[in-house]
Amino acid sequence: MQKSNKRVALAACGLLLSAGALTGGATPAAAATAAQGGADVQACYDSAKAYFKPAGSYAYPTGSGVLTTTSNCAGISIRPNTSRYVKVCFLPSSGGSTCQSSYTLATGDEWTVISANVSNGTRFWFHFKSDAQSTGSFAA
Repeated sequence: MQKSNKRVALAACGLLLSAGALTGGATPAAAATAAQGGADVQACYDSAKAYFKPAGSYAYPTGSGVLTTTSNCAGISIRPNTSRYVKVCFLPSSGGSTCQSSYTLATGDEWTVISANVSNGTRFWFHFKSDAQSTGSFAA
């Protein structure tokens, strides 16, 4: 049994080394950048706000309310308490509005990026595929 465990461990190490070779390996600079990215994401989610979308509405916020991105996040993320299909609609400073062409499945109790690389100060709202009540958090 001990030899079998060693073989599995050696095989796993070999796969990891092969994966590193295929992807070019991780340099210290790349590792530092990845760590900083993780810190930025955590800082974004630490600034998250709760939301409540009542039944009968497809949008959050409801009515004519809008949300605005901050310098805390590089994109717009949502963490619904139950899985929901969501897209983001934008209000450009030039006027009018535009929505993403497709919905993204945001899995319950997990952060999902709905729109990446969004400029600070961008006005937006969430559009849900269902008019069922939804609660959770968002970060932008």
